[in-house]
Amino acid sequence: MTRLREWLVRLWGSLAGHRDDADLEAELRAHMAFAADSADARVSSPVPPSATTRRGGVPQAMESLRDQRGLPWLDDGARDIRHAVRLLRANPVFTGVAVLSLALGIGANSATFSLADELLLRPLPIREPGAVMNVSTDGSEEAFAGGLMSYPNYRDLREHAQSFDGMVAYQLITAAIAPSRDASRMMRLGTLVSDNFFSVLGVQPSLGRSPAPDEGRVPGRDAVVVISDDYWRNTLGADAAALNRDVWINGVAFRVIGIAPPSFTGLEPPVRPAFYVPAVMASRLALADSQALDARDARAFHVKGRLRAGVSRRGAQAELATLWSGLERQFPEANAHLSLAVRTELEQRTRSDPWDTFAIGLLAALVALVLIIACANVANLMLGRARARAREMALRLALGVSRSRLLRQLLTESLLLSLMGGGVGLVFAYGGIRFLQTIPVGDQIVIAPQLDQRVLVFSLLAAIVSAALFGLAPARQSLTTDLVPALKASESVAPDRQRIIGRNALVIAQIAISMVLLIAAGMLVDGFRRAQALDPGFRTDHLMMMTLDPALVRYTPEQTRTFYRTLLDRVRELPSVRSAALTSSVPFQPGDWDVESVVPEGYQFPPGQDSLTTFGSVVDEHYFETMGMRLVRGRRFTAADTAGTRGVAIVNEEFARRFWPNQDPIGKRIRLPEAHGAWLEVVGIAKTAKYTWIAEAPMPFVYLPFAQQRRTRMSLMVESATPDAASLASPLRDAVLALDVNQPIAKLQTFSHLYQERVIKMPTMVIQTVSAIGLLGLTLALVGLYGLVAYSVARRTREIGIRIAVGAGTTDVLAMVLRQGLRLALIGVGIGGLASFFIARMLSSALVGVGEPNPTTYLIVPVSLVCLTAVACYIPAWRAARVDPLVALRYE
Repeated sequence: MTRLREWLVRLWGSLAGHRDDADLEAELRAHMAFAADSADARVSSPVPPSATTRRGGVPQAMESLRDQRGLPWLDDGARDIRHAVRLLRANPVFTGVAVLSLALGIGANSATFSLADELLLRPLPIREPGAVMNVSTDGSEEAFAGGLMSYPNYRDLREHAQSFDGMVAYQLITAAIAPSRDASRMMRLGTLVSDNFFSVLGVQPSLGRSPAPDEGRVPGRDAVVVISDDYWRNTLGADAAALNRDVWINGVAFRVIGIAPPSFTGLEPPVRPAFYVPAVMASRLALADSQALDARDARAFHVKGRLRAGVSRRGAQAELATLWSGLERQFPEANAHLSLAVRTELEQRTRSDPWDTFAIGLLAALVALVLIIACANVANLMLGRARARAREMALRLALGVSRSRLLRQLLTESLLLSLMGGGVGLVFAYGGIRFLQTIPVGDQIVIAPQLDQRVLVFSLLAAIVSAALFGLAPARQSLTTDLVPALKASESVAPDRQRIIGRNALVIAQIAISMVLLIAAGMLVDGFRRAQALDPGFRTDHLMMMTLDPALVRYTPEQTRTFYRTLLDRVRELPSVRSAALTSSVPFQPGDWDVESVVPEGYQFPPGQDSLTTFGSVVDEHYFETMGMRLVRGRRFTAADTAGTRGVAIVNEEFARRFWPNQDPIGKRIRLPEAHGAWLEVVGIAKTAKYTWIAEAPMPFVYLPFAQQRRTRMSLMVESATPDAASLASPLRDAVLALDVNQPIAKLQTFSHLYQERVIKMPTMVIQTVSAIGLLGLTLALVGLYGLVAYSVARRTREIGIRIAVGAGTTDVLAMVLRQGLRLALIGVGIGGLASFFIARMLSSALVGVGEPNPTTYLIVPVSLVCLTAVACYIPAWRAARVDPLVALRYE
């Protein structure tokens, strides 16, 4: 036994580089203690308590052999962590590269998660949000309807449905609100709510109370309001005395009865309403659709229901489907061709905004690829360390340590490394979140991703998953070492063929994924740059704009027309004003698009459909001149097109091409069934322009004359005679207030500012984001390739020295090493190129006008990738070519 111990001491000394026998025996005893701990045994040690290991080595022998008390698994875990910390400290280069790789991958994913959480994933700020379902009525043409429901249908379902503890209805509105009668009005978003809104959702005001049930049942009787915490703090100065005082909404005094809690920001994630009033007060607010409470065909309300305990979504769907069949039979005209659906909040959000959902999903997929590359990097590094630690693992196994115990130790090292990467990754996540907070949005829409508790939890989970991804394979490789060859070898154990193939496969996968990332990034960058250069179809400079709605201060339709007519006359008399016009929809302005249900004359609809939904706008006779939009045929609207004359309309080229192909569209007619109007004659064909997005596919569009339509909310577009359109801001504001000091003004800005935000800044952010993701993935892949080639050179040092000693030249060694790296790179580029072909087709179909493949991208990306991999391989190749044969022959 003594001779065996002496042999083991000498063996460990040859492995660890020790020369002092006392130190060697102490460290050996530590490993024996590690074996004893794994078997839950108590071992007494002849080693004196003062015996210690060398700096950076394994735990002290006496510490390992101390009597275990309390929870053994907890004590073992602490020992594993201390051992892992010492190992990582002893290898700072490995630790630094691994932590930085993981930090970049986890940080990018955490930042992306914060955006997805803000827009899609975050639960509603209410009590038990998982039990609240969306109830919507869907039609055959749901491109813009959003699954809204009429208020009478809501009342009937609420009264008879037994699957819900309660159902609420709400509608977002725009209103003029002021803290007092004499204060200036501000145009703000608010919410009409059913009488049970706060009680069903479980929202308790932080101050005051919510409306009582009887305050939300009698139309126009109870003018009460709950204001948002944001409005209370920023407009009313967080004054507790604001309770039971009046605020003026559309010229009506509403008594403030409650302040919403800070956590409750509404039921539409990016929208921040300023107030909540009973839906039955719509008539007092003089809203344009105030009659919607009694119109069964006016689908204007969102409906949500809280499931009763024990009732599933499918059960609620089945019950409501039965109820809906009865309503469809009872009211066939209003409910024909409609179906009822019960959806979760996530399903409703993804359905109502599919483009944003796709964009977030695409971004998440790209950064997930970056994390996979980072994990492959660390796995490759740990596989390299597995070879260096092969004899250490063999010795531990020979001493009796179980493989499961060693596996736990190795996984502890991986988890610690991953947690360090996650911690550093939070710094990168914070920078990414700050960048995402600059996304341009509209008024009262807040997209503010935060580094909050949910992001921290996601980062922790990402770190744990990363540890599993990069830690399991190296740990398994470390524990499959043959004991006898490992213990007898005089040099580091040579890696087997399977391990070499595994490391090469990881590098090939990294390069292939990088190829996919770069192709996707190149397509998006090229597409958005081309989109920015597209002609929108109208001028973008020399324009000043503002939004007005005289109905918010209780103007009658006739007073509204008089107001706009007088305002236009005064504005056109201002110096530097070339022309002025009115429009109900401003291009590229979010949430400002009119949706029209149209019946083109002579068009054959598919079975079950009797109209089509398209974008439109109400404009006056000067709109095309002011906006610089061209008519390709026919005429513009004129002052003669009044309410008492024949109804007219102008359609764009795409509308005429799609619904009247190979026909003369001038003189054709369209009808607006929702307005119960007569046929409108098409008198002009406008050039197809861009309406919602600069890269959108050509879409049908309808223009209607302002004089023949009942619209109150309009935007004033003013063309400046000078390039400085912003100088008109003050004169325009003065012109409005001179007519009515209480008239609220919104969105006073230059059109070029809106264009820059929506068409230039947002795509530029996309370009910067996808470019950064692509370059990040490429950098990590190159680091992985460099590490593999450097490892290979180190492993073949003696071979290279022999080659040089027998006459191999510098060029021969360089070519040998470069050939290895380039072979892997070419295989990865080939696989990545094949995958990129399918990815490119998917992007092209999803991002029409943006994701078009460019042949130059398919040429530049692979050539650049091969050249960069050659550079990454050259450094270790150059070092290999400078190996001293005498040193190499003694290398171990």
